[in-house]
Amino acid sequence: MSSSVPRRGMCHAAAVDSIGVTVPRTAVRKGAGPMTERIVVAVTESASTEGAVTWAATRAAAREARLTLVATSPERADDEAVPTARILLEAEAARVREIVDRLGVPVDVDAQTVTGDLAHGLVAMSEDATLVVLGHDHADHHDALVRHVVSGAHSAVAVVPHGSVVGRHGVVVGIDDSDVTPAAVAFAADEALSRGEPLIAVSAWLPVPVSGDLTGSGDYLIGSADPAGLTPIDLGPVATERVERALARVRAAHPELQVHTRVEEADAAQLLTDLARDAALLVVGTHGRGALARFFLGSVSTSVLEDPTSPTIAVR
Repeated sequence: MSSSVPRRGMCHAAAVDSIGVTVPRTAVRKGAGPMTERIVVAVTESASTEGAVTWAATRAAAREARLTLVATSPERADDEAVPTARILLEAEAARVREIVDRLGVPVDVDAQTVTGDLAHGLVAMSEDATLVVLGHDHADHHDALVRHVVSGAHSAVAVVPHGSVVGRHGVVVGIDDSDVTPAAVAFAADEALSRGEPLIAVSAWLPVPVSGDLTGSGDYLIGSADPAGLTPIDLGPVATERVERALARVRAAHPELQVHTRVEEADAAQLLTDLARDAALLVVGTHGRGALARFFLGSVSTSVLEDPTSPTIAVR
């Protein structure tokens, strides 16, 4: 596999080089033109890499996407470091071969090494990708990597938890009042349609204490005023309306899509995490790009991405 990744957009001294990892010809699409999608997956020594590569390869086969395996080596390579990256890539290339041979669908694959910081390299490579895939294992403490890549990537980012995700059903999407909700809903709907699975739209709310004259607000009151004069307001109807508004375009365009809604009084991150345990995929929206975005991903997105219970895709 010999296709190289363009060097534009590299930052912080990260460099990308193509290496001579061999992929059997049965795993390579012959005579294909440029792929409409490209998936970049991080290859590390973490146990979570196996699941991430398996998930990414299966997705590449299903969507006829090109797959790029990426490993990192130190800026000052020594006799051990460079072979380590090569060994990792060889092993995962073999895994991809087994997957595509089993599926009977050819996939274009190439392998790259990033010299320097892996996160910076992945962010730069995301300029030419539709999706960057990261494995996640609690034992590895990769939260900083996830946060950095999600906040800086030009493409969507998938975080795949260590462990089996086979036998799950449905695509869950979180809905709130942010400007990224339409993109998240559209992405999730496309996933549900391509998988032939239901879309599960989720929104959470918590009572908001309000002071002042609440005459005429009886339908929204869920308790009496506390000693400070604050009365809890039921935002359930507001959340329900928000979900229906977010789904209107999808329902009109795809009447065949099975859609379920869940609006609950709950912590949003916890609700999404719980529902995602049985789902094939969770989709959430993120805000902005760059250094500042790293600190403002949003508490909900941060929580579900750093503690995923199912493959989770962050879109913007």
